[in-house]
Order: sequence, then C-alpha cells, then structure tokens
Amino acid sequence: MVTGENNIISYSSENVNLHNTEKFHLSIEISPLNIWYSFLNTENLEYIFFKSIYTSEISELISHISSEDKLKLNYYSSSISYKNFPSTIIPNKLFDKEKKHKYLDFVIEGVESVKTDVIHQIDSSIVYSINHNLVNSIHQILPNIKEKNSTNIAISQLLRQYSHLKKKTSYLFINTNNIEIIVIENGKLIFQNFFKVSNSLDILYFTLFCFDQLNIDPNKNEVFLFGEVEKGDENYSLLYDYIRNIKFGEISSSLLFNEELNNISNHKYFTLFSQLLCV
Repeated sequence: MVTGENNIISYSSENVNLHNTEKFHLSIEISPLNIWYSFLNTENLEYIFFKSIYTSEISELISHISSEDKLKLNYYSSSISYKNFPSTIIPNKLFDKEKKHKYLDFVIEGVESVKTDVIHQIDSSIVYSINHNLVNSIHQILPNIKEKNSTNIAISQLLRQYSHLKKKTSYLFINTNNIEIIVIENGKLIFQNFFKVSNSLDILYFTLFCFDQLNIDPNKNEVFLFGEVEKGDENYSLLYDYIRNIKFGEISSSLLFNEELNNISNHKYFTLFSQLLCV
C-alpha cells in the first residue's frame, strides 16, 4: 500500500501489525529538512514499512518527529543515521576527542551538538555537528537509540559491497542541496567530500573537478549514482553526457523487501537501508 500527501510518502505491507512492533527493528535517517524511517521484521529479516517526510525548515522537522506516533512504539532495536550535517574525517592517529569542537570550527560557524563515530574500516573518526533541539527531540522519544553518521555507513558499506573493484571507483550521493563524492581504490578510501549545489550544472562541475584532481578518466572509470537521481532526469542526463561508465548503485543483496516496498528505487535510500549492516 502506498500513501502520500503534502511531501509525505509511505509504503507499507498490508499486514503490518503495529501491536507487535517488539519484533521490528526501527531504522531512521535524518537530514536538516527530512526524515525517513523503516521497519524491519526481525523474524524474516524483511523490510515491511517505509516513510519519508520532507519539510521546509528545521522547526517543522522537529514538530513532525515529536508528533510521529510510530516512532514512539516499542521496538526490538532501533538505530538512526544523521545525513548531510557538517562533518569532517580525521585519521585516528591524529584524532583527539578533546578537540572535537575545534575540528568543526574549520568546517562551520556556530557548532552545535557534536558527535563522533569511529569508521573502523579506514581507522578514522568522523566528527559532526547536529542542531541541539533536533538531538533533544530524538533522545526524548528514543533515549537508547544507536547513532551513526550516514557518511560512516556509506563508506563502511561501500568498502564491503564493492570490494571486488580494484580501480578508482566513484560513488556520487546526490541530495537536494549538496553532493557527496566518495572515491575508493583497491579497497581503500582515497577521497570523500561534500559540495553545495543548486542545479545539475553544479553537480557536473564538482564531479569533473574531483575527477581531474584525482586523475579519474570519465570515459573509463566506473561511477555509481545514489540518492536524488533517476534515469532520464536532468541530473542523470547531464552526467551521462560526460561520463560513459555510469550506473546506479544497489543495496546489499542480503536485504529483503516486502512486495509493496519493491517500488522504492533501489539506489535512493542506500544509507537508511544499510544501517542494519553497519550499527
């Protein structure tokens, strides 16, 4: 069953029993203006519910979170990933947790709640800043939820899932206001960064700029697309004009989806659905 109105879309199995959520894992992903969440039935390891909410300002997002009754039920387990918030990655040999605020001073003015994750696969830590009120709203509803940064999940899962690729491979995560570019070569992260964008030309510019700096051949090296992009849309068409070996990324084949959720684009919510494999 699919429902949607006023920037809210949900996909649900016909037999979802909200009186039996103790058997579900709740996955949430939050960006500054969006929330997405899903239920996984832990008995058959199948996703059975998905909902996305798009807002215009963070106060509206916080209001939605506080009023979303499904987030207040009892779950077997729960996790959340924070997406598109200011962040920086520091090698662990240089990382000092006491200086986490100072690291972010180079990235953003007005640092708020600061969180850190260890990215074990690359022996590094990611430091990121989240709006105070947003964090408080989440913790009031789900005080014991496991927290991660979505970049941590993206890097960790890409390194597992595409480990068979030895040449420089680029992964573009296209979002409403930014693009995250991750480049991996022979099982090692060699580049990750965010760029603010306002149109398809910006996406193309920053992609080709990174390719030039990293000696990536747009006619030979593979490029995988994730996020807000579909075949035939303006973002895809412009990238395809300049990059020949381009394709959509996929989530792990170990993840199962109820029939109703198969209508969701496979590449669009990679870090949300990969959470369970990385927390």
